Amino acid sequence: MGIPRVESALIRQVLRRKDLNVVFYRVDRGKSRLLTGTELRYLEALVERRIPYIEGVGSSSYWSRIKTVYQVVRASGGSTGRELDRVAAGYLANRADRKGLHFELAKFGIRIGKLGFGMRADRRDRRYDPLADPTVKCFLSNVGLHALAAHRQAQVQANITAILHDTIPLDMPRFVDKGHAASFVRDFQWMREWCRQLVCVSEYSARTTRKGVEAASPDAPRPTISVNRLGSFLREGMEGRPAEPVAQLVGSNFAVYCSTIEIRKNHITLLRVWQRLMPLLGERMPKLVLCGRWGWMVEETKQYLADHPELAEKVCFLSGISDPQLAWLYQNARFGVFPSVAEGWGLGAAECLDFGLPVLVSDADALSEATQGLMPVIPAADLEGWVAAIVRAATDDAWLAALRAVIAERYRPISELEFASGLLSLMGVPPVSAVEGIPLASGLRRNDGEAAAASPAI
Repeated sequence: MGIPRVESALIRQVLRRKDLNVVFYRVDRGKSRLLTGTELRYLEALVERRIPYIEGVGSSSYWSRIKTVYQVVRASGGSTGRELDRVAAGYLANRADRKGLHFELAKFGIRIGKLGFGMRADRRDRRYDPLADPTVKCFLSNVGLHALAAHRQAQVQANITAILHDTIPLDMPRFVDKGHAASFVRDFQWMREWCRQLVCVSEYSARTTRKGVEAASPDAPRPTISVNRLGSFLREGMEGRPAEPVAQLVGSNFAVYCSTIEIRKNHITLLRVWQRLMPLLGERMPKLVLCGRWGWMVEETKQYLADHPELAEKVCFLSGISDPQLAWLYQNARFGVFPSVAEGWGLGAAECLDFGLPVLVSDADALSEATQGLMPVIPAADLEGWVAAIVRAATDDAWLAALRAVIAERYRPISELEFASGLLSLMGVPPVSAVEGIPLASGLRRNDGEAAAASPAI
């Protein structure tokens, strides 16, 4: 959820600002085109939550879930991508693992529905390719970047900025699937060649990006590498919405780790700590709530769970939960943990602090940035260090209270607006008032239907 949450926050803040000369585009099979009116209305309604969010697995009735999916597909005019098909099918079929016959049938039905709505949607004007226009500044999303790196054949003329969250697949390929590592090498090569600017989310990711760019193309032109630190945005996005209790944890004493379950995230260390401490601390040992979908290279973790069935008493796996449920976890946990071996930022650690929750983090450089140097740091590979830290967090109320006080006094959240404004500033996007009188570029129109200034950011 990390990258989609960040990009949704960016879109939301840009759409709210009527002083910007901005239009929106999408990438289809390596070509770019402006959004249709239907697509733009859907995008705005989605990020502003004027249509239902399909999140988590379906706890409501089947017909209620069908109504929700129908509303989303209808609003989009059938233009949503394949990931929405998978998310919505998992929601309809109550399958967080996105497997099984019911899941496949639901996905097939959704795609049939999209075809029907697509036939009635407004026409798509494919004559104008924003990426071929040298007068515009384009921000490229993560999904758009993958599509262009895989399929784009024509040269790119636009001034492109992209966010680079980390270079872990390049620097530490042992922690990722081989196919993902190969795709990242391709994407990184494309970014080096065509992006004018790469905006990194931490000083750490900027350092590794510079190293990768310099090593790969020492004599070629290089993109500018800038830093615009992330916020977490979950708490801000929850304003006006109640948290939703996770029924099985109400009244429980628990610690939370929100992250995809994969080798780099180092869940195995936490399982070893809990297995050792459960008989020593007894009832004082909190449950360990591991919140996230299963990812790659988790054989060791699954084998450890199979070898130690007693962990089921104190280890709880949650997958496919909603934002209100995640907010409830942060509000009600005793403390958070984030033992990851490597990060570009550490969204889950920052989310803990946004909710005032102390979190124990590893020595991955970016995690200290995400938590602003305020939280206890334990080397990722130091099992004894994690044992000692968990014992203290489980038993020392005064220590946790002191950490909460540090967060309240010294932690400074980064808002959606601050993040979006920082990115626009790095791109050099002026407000409309700053460029009045300059003729409109390439017949573009502002996202709200008014005339845009020249050299729009897209």
